[in-house]
Amino acid sequence: MKKELEQELYEALQPCEKPTPELNRRILTMHSEEVHNMKRNTFSKTAAAAAMACVIAAGSLTVYAAYRYLTPSQVVEELGENGGALQKAFDSADAIQVNETQSVNGYDITLLGLVSGRDLMNTLDSGTAEQELDDDNTFAGISVNGDQTMSELDSSMTYAAIAIAHTDGSAMTQDESKCVSPLIDGTDWMQVNNATLDAGLRWFDKDGVVYELLECQNLEIFADRGVQIGVVDSFGDESRAFVMDEKTGAYGKKEGYDGTNALFSIPFDAAKADKKAADALLDKIVREIESDAADVENDTAAADDVSEEYTDLALHAEDAAAFLKEHAVPVEGTREILTPDKDHLVTYGTDDRIGGSGTIMAEGLETGKPAILGASSDGTLEGTELNVFTLNEDGTVTYEVYRPADE
Repeated sequence: MKKELEQELYEALQPCEKPTPELNRRILTMHSEEVHNMKRNTFSKTAAAAAMACVIAAGSLTVYAAYRYLTPSQVVEELGENGGALQKAFDSADAIQVNETQSVNGYDITLLGLVSGRDLMNTLDSGTAEQELDDDNTFAGISVNGDQTMSELDSSMTYAAIAIAHTDGSAMTQDESKCVSPLIDGTDWMQVNNATLDAGLRWFDKDGVVYELLECQNLEIFADRGVQIGVVDSFGDESRAFVMDEKTGAYGKKEGYDGTNALFSIPFDAAKADKKAADALLDKIVREIESDAADVENDTAAADDVSEEYTDLALHAEDAAAFLKEHAVPVEGTREILTPDKDHLVTYGTDDRIGGSGTIMAEGLETGKPAILGASSDGTLEGTELNVFTLNEDGTVTYEVYRPADE
């Protein structure tokens, strides 16, 4: 009867063709959990000219970054990739060495490099990564499956290495990892993001620097559209940190944003774009989002039906005590002893507490027999509350809130 829902994304579908941002975030969260159980909630823009200016301005930092940080292949080595295929890919002439640093929100964020698609080597041995797991069943930041193997190297993917350091030189910790998000110019981030691009993220800290390795669907197929890599604090921040220019489709940093929002323009060779593959992937993403939206709508409707059925049974139960004993549990801290006024009225609760507040007529209550006189719900069974009143022998009334029992 119960279905666990995610955080603030409980809001029902609005009756329109385009899902609301809140619903989209819920769908993306659901989809991301199905694809990669990421340790951070990652599963999330200056114009092109400004992005190029950033590349030029960062020129003085490039050599410093290359000297200061691990190389992409060294990042892969630290993560324990077995067989060396990805290391070789990063060291090949086809890999894109970026080494651009941007200072944002107290961090020096460096896109070290990336390698994609046809430039990748053969797959890694699937029997790798028998390393010790963290308590939450993750290693180096990404969940692994039951046989404790890491993701295989895949020629249909893009791999990007990022280094993050404190601008003031103080040491970073693994807990300060960021969300690394691909952004495709001309496409809505709510549709094309870490969740729908099957992204995974691994990270570790070394010598006070956090290194992250992003793995996602091949971004090179979008080379003719423009591809950027954004870095934000948490998945979902992208919608506030970046904005897409309505005319050019290019993403840029949103003015006045006070969080982390580094943005790197990827110098892909436009000749390597694959319009057919890009269109097919975008079409697949849209179909999956529409399917998820339908599932959410059905789940919401089903939850509403269950909640309404439960509430109806509670309010019309012939034996309220028996119903409560079998199907409900009292909510701790809601019990009150109330004294009726001269008109036999009792006022219970407050607006800011569980069960809300109200006034009922005590006359008509039977001594020692609970009565369910009100109910409320947020549309889910677990969010349903019953207002229960019992007349005591001394004339006072006991008020208590009940919720559905786990069955």
